[in-house]
Amino acid sequence: MRIDIWSDVVCPWCYIGVTRFERALEGFEGDVEITLHPFQLDPEAPIPGVPARERYRAKFGDEAEAILARVTAEAASDGLVFDFDRARTANTFDAHRAIAFARRFGKDRELERSLFAAYFTEGLDVSDRGVLADRAAALGVDRAALVAHLDGDEGVDELRRAFGEAFDRGITAVPTFVFEDEFAVPGAVDAATFRRILEQMRAMSGA
Repeated sequence: MRIDIWSDVVCPWCYIGVTRFERALEGFEGDVEITLHPFQLDPEAPIPGVPARERYRAKFGDEAEAILARVTAEAASDGLVFDFDRARTANTFDAHRAIAFARRFGKDRELERSLFAAYFTEGLDVSDRGVLADRAAALGVDRAALVAHLDGDEGVDELRRAFGEAFDRGITAVPTFVFEDEFAVPGAVDAATFRRILEQMRAMSGA
């Protein structure tokens, strides 16, 4: 079963949604092939990052605190800690390049989850190439090779094309999960719903 996921590491609902999806996969007996695709929730975000609360207030005004409180509570219900007092919102272009590079080592999904935690829980700047290299190296990715990759232009054009392809597919919000290139699930649905979809898609394929 092919599953394509569009997400961004500074997107709170992506962290929640991916966590729920991974939970749904636990014990699932069908074969799955998962491909991550990049999306920038805030392509104008700066390098280096700025305090997340500041960025949210600039974008949402008086509603910012209520939005952050709601998503923090939702995350907590899934065992995730969101610390927006520490979080620094930053441009994720290089983070997506790092995730694509980590795919060569079979570590892209693990690196994405590590960067979610780096941003939402640990207050790290995910636009910092040193942070990206350290998180990847901790998972077994060649640190020196990744640093060289990020310092060069490799993957830049491909990433920009991928952003355009998402737009062409009509993907304007994340997370978006697409099963077998035909059934799209937008948003952070609960793990039980993900599991039902997985079982239904497996039954439809006769696997």
